[in-house]
Amino acid sequence: MKKISLVAIVVVVTVIAGAYFYFSGKEYILRIPENEIQQKMAEKLPLTKAYLFIFRVTLDHPRIELKNGSERINAGLDVILNLKLAEEAKPFGGSIDVSGGIKYAADEGEFYLTDPVIEDLSIQGVPEKYISKATKVLEKALADYYSTHPIYRLKTGDAKQAAAKLILKNVIIENEELVVTLGI
Repeated sequence: MKKISLVAIVVVVTVIAGAYFYFSGKEYILRIPENEIQQKMAEKLPLTKAYLFIFRVTLDHPRIELKNGSERINAGLDVILNLKLAEEAKPFGGSIDVSGGIKYAADEGEFYLTDPVIEDLSIQGVPEKYISKATKVLEKALADYYSTHPIYRLKTGDAKQAAAKLILKNVIIENEELVVTLGI
């Protein structure tokens, strides 16, 4: 029984070592089209969440723009901001455009938009005294959304993608595609 266990351990270690040496130094280039990222984001929307007891934010209709040569993704969302004033909720509609970097979570094989920066915010009708708080609430809503909703997930059925779930080496945008280089 001990010999069988020892043989099994040796086989497993040999397979792992062989896989490491085979993939070591190899890179896998993944090209993700703009429309595929947008479809992935749309799957989880609309999303509504309450903030600070007086704000209720709904995010919907994602937009993605990949600019050649950039390392950042431009993303936009339609926003409905319900502001509770004097026991009455008033909806204010608009849009928000952000840019963000890419974070790769190797354990899950998922890509996330990080460090979202608001590039343009347009919400009509919000009272002047609430604009600053509304902007902070929207920044928080975006940070929450993008940190928990991946923009892309590697396909588990693809052997190359499964083997490349290790290290993100480079991200660049070319021809309206997110070009990701992964490897060991």
